[in-house]
Amino acid sequence: MSKDTKFLLGIKDPNIKKVRIISDSQKKGPLEAQAVLDYRPKACLRCGVVNRKTIIRYGWRQVQVKLLKSSERDVILHLRKRNFKCKACRSYFLAATTLTQRHHTISNNVRFACLEKLSEPVTMTHVAQELNISNSTVVSVLKTYERDLLTHYDWLPSVICMDEIKSTKDANGSMSFVFMDGQTHQFIDILESRTLVSLEKYFKRYTKAARMGVKVIVTDMNYTYPELVSVFPKAIIVTDRFHVVKSAVVGFNQTRIRVMKQFAKSNTKYKALKRY
Repeated sequence: MSKDTKFLLGIKDPNIKKVRIISDSQKKGPLEAQAVLDYRPKACLRCGVVNRKTIIRYGWRQVQVKLLKSSERDVILHLRKRNFKCKACRSYFLAATTLTQRHHTISNNVRFACLEKLSEPVTMTHVAQELNISNSTVVSVLKTYERDLLTHYDWLPSVICMDEIKSTKDANGSMSFVFMDGQTHQFIDILESRTLVSLEKYFKRYTKAARMGVKVIVTDMNYTYPELVSVFPKAIIVTDRFHVVKSAVVGFNQTRIRVMKQFAKSNTKYKALKRY
């Protein structure tokens, strides 16, 4: 039963034993479980001395670990951790587990679920409510991966696709600037403003070698983007075929309406132009 309970709760640490549910399944509230974490340490975590009967068991300490939801109920694990004492350095340390990070009470599964939900177009408050954690916890999880999210200014793709999007109300400009890798379609970065001054200031942060490696810039018919050839001297500007076709369709449609209005509504030519 302990193995089945560990599987259902997502506990993979073999040092966690005697897992059992202690709360009544019929009652409301979080689902509570109980377990024990105990093992023989190989070395002291403080001084690093190898355990040759120099580390002794020194009581217990109970912590509450936040696990992923089960059957739409929060799961709290009351984990009894073994406390150790090192005779060499006379220090104390708790048993470590892969279930959580050291000095944390939120399981790694909850942290991974939080990171996965942050990739969706939802607010951090919504993520916190879904996992029943605080907003500060969501922010701290996001900050742990801050190094992976930082922009690297020593590389740019050879083909860059540029466009503008409607951004949030607190942005500096009415429209924001976004660009991506034209070959892999991977998102690179987003800027609050799409003015030429802000774009030149941003792209000049990249190294000269990175900017010289850009061969093609794919844009719409915005007059701002072709001016970026001063930043990318070896790049050519290519108008996206979608915008070319859209401009032609809009032009033909405007001409059709202008010609249609020259006839009376009862005229067959007016009706033909109106229909097609």
